[in-house]
Amino acid sequence: MLLFRYFLLFSLLLLTHWSWAQTAFSANWSFEGNANGSSSNGLVTASVATPVGVNYFGANPFTTGYAGLGANVQNWSTTVCNNTEYIQITVQPGNGAKITLTALSFAFARTPQGPQQISVRSSANGFSADLYAQTVTETYQIASVSLSGAGFIDQAGPVTFRIYGCNPTNGGGLLKLDEININGSVLPVELLYFNAQLINDRVELAWATVWERDAERFVIERSRDLLEFGILGSVSAKGTTDQTQRYAFTDLFPDGGTTYYRLKQVDYNGATAYSKPVAVIVDDHTPTLVILGNPADGKAIQVASRNLNGAVFSVFTVAGQQIPLQSQPNPDGSLTLYPAHLLPPGSYWLRAQGSLPVVKRLIIR
Repeated sequence: MLLFRYFLLFSLLLLTHWSWAQTAFSANWSFEGNANGSSSNGLVTASVATPVGVNYFGANPFTTGYAGLGANVQNWSTTVCNNTEYIQITVQPGNGAKITLTALSFAFARTPQGPQQISVRSSANGFSADLYAQTVTETYQIASVSLSGAGFIDQAGPVTFRIYGCNPTNGGGLLKLDEININGSVLPVELLYFNAQLINDRVELAWATVWERDAERFVIERSRDLLEFGILGSVSAKGTTDQTQRYAFTDLFPDGGTTYYRLKQVDYNGATAYSKPVAVIVDDHTPTLVILGNPADGKAIQVASRNLNGAVFSVFTVAGQQIPLQSQPNPDGSLTLYPAHLLPPGSYWLRAQGSLPVVKRLIIR
């Protein structure tokens, strides 16, 4: 029973939600004559840098800054410092993409009577705590803020930052800002799973996506050492869809020993992202079991196996009840497994008990 639980846990780990490697992007506000933001990736938009409670200096809103022109922000209160006056910027993923933010940086200075303190907060924690705070001098300094925590990871909605100014001297003066940058990564396709199974001396690859945005194709790559990957083939993607999509590819001539497979997802604009690699062992002793058609019906279960001669098959309910199965060989080498009674719809575990047990998740529709 302990060994069975170990294999049950192992199978659960194999079902863990997978994601692609993400594509780097940056958003920038350079203030070269305007307050518009720009993004290096079409799936991410950058807002206008908007003043709240203050305004850009009417006579000269953009003058010499840290690099080229910079922004001049005026009308800071000389009597309050309660996080009500700030410059606000936002990055937002589009078309169902997700973003992870890793760093924020910007240059800042003041005129002699400008704000003597600045701080930065974000929507990741409801603007409740400072990410950064610093005394402002009359020469440009660089703020560098590392971003971590759940509020910056795999965000499907907007993430907003506010740069606050406080404690100007008599007359108000200007806060000078330039070269605001946000760095991160964007997830163009979400991968539900990527599996590789050995079936009758061929490796069957299967994967599914939760959604896709401007995805052109999937390139299947193969390696013996995880260092050098060669192209095995490609499959066209669906482009843009919010529906789960399933794909398959067969390696007709797999190498002996251990082989690693991975997917390279290619967008229409040439951007690429890689899946985590999966391994397949082709030998004469490692047991493998594949359910052919999953979900299955409750009357019969089709499977293909390797190195499982004489195995005893059983189904287990999620409550641990064991249901024996009778196996019948088919001409193509597969097996049909018949339960002792009709299996009602639900989730089960299929176990092949040979020299070592092999456990697979089974869905009955």
